[in-house]
Amino acid sequence: MKPVRILLPVSTFLLRLGVLFYIYVNYFNTVLQFNYEHHEFYIASIMVFFGILFFIGTFMSKQTFTVLSSLIIFLLSLYKIFTYSGSLENSSFISLLFFGMIVFFFLCRGNRN
Repeated sequence: MKPVRILLPVSTFLLRLGVLFYIYVNYFNTVLQFNYEHHEFYIASIMVFFGILFFIGTFMSKQTFTVLSSLIIFLLSLYKIFTYSGSLENSSFISLLFFGMIVFFFLCRGNRN
């Protein structure tokens, strides 16, 4: 059986929506609290900002927004993975790993169809 290559643009768009939704669920409330004294506010603010740029990069012909925002988000997700203090068999850790893998995919791939 051959892969359905015609649906590849739809699948990459759904992955981008997944990244945006993950950032919204995990970081948007932290940004809205405006706690300037805690470093999590700054990490969440950077994630939200570059998540928006990542999604805007979908509609650009050049790959700059996608690659730059993927790089920043990937580095921040690596930071979150290495500083994770819970159980490694937890679903939140696994979702963080998958999030990092998806962003790494777009860092390597860019906007190619």
